[in-house]
Amino acid sequence: MFPIMLENMDESNIFLVGGGHVAYHKVLNLHRFGIHPTIISPEFHPSFAELEQQGTVTLITKEAEWEDVANAFLTLLVTDNEAVNDHLAKQLKDAGKLVVHASNPSLGTAQIPAVTTRGKLIISVSTSGASPSLAKKIRDDIAETYDEQYEDYLDFLADVRHYVKQYVADRAERRAWLKEAIEPIYLHNTEERQTFLNELQQTSPSEQLVH
Repeated sequence: MFPIMLENMDESNIFLVGGGHVAYHKVLNLHRFGIHPTIISPEFHPSFAELEQQGTVTLITKEAEWEDVANAFLTLLVTDNEAVNDHLAKQLKDAGKLVVHASNPSLGTAQIPAVTTRGKLIISVSTSGASPSLAKKIRDDIAETYDEQYEDYLDFLADVRHYVKQYVADRAERRAWLKEAIEPIYLHNTEERQTFLNELQQTSPSEQLVH
């Protein structure tokens, strides 16, 4: 199992095979990350009609076949027909594609972990398919520690890192600024963050662009 974060997924061909209640919730999770999938199923849960009207999904009403997903970057198999899931999973796996088999992860090539987000912070937990329920519990436990205040804090850290990379030439000095920025005082106190930024800008003015 190799963990990886994928970017620009909104520009990729993402397919979901299945049109039931489980598929609907999988789609809502994809929407959290700006992904608008193509969904293939002989029939759809009524909730999909609203998503189609919103333009956030493309619905194809038919039994899924290899030709439908051959060009997919990632395919999620969540039908209640295990024969269809297993058959497509094998074809996609043999073709070197990313495929998630919801009911039997070992037949796929990828798994979707339990995830929570705090702005730029993404926390994901996987038990390698052993217990999705435990993965969700661990995720929720971690989320209680890394609560909503981390959203603004990560924006502050991103600003610091961007400024330091542009205007602080000395590597040791860069590391010192970045290490200081993650001290707890800056998580809890917005005034201290501004004081930090002011000191950083005074010490390394923006006119001193690093080449």
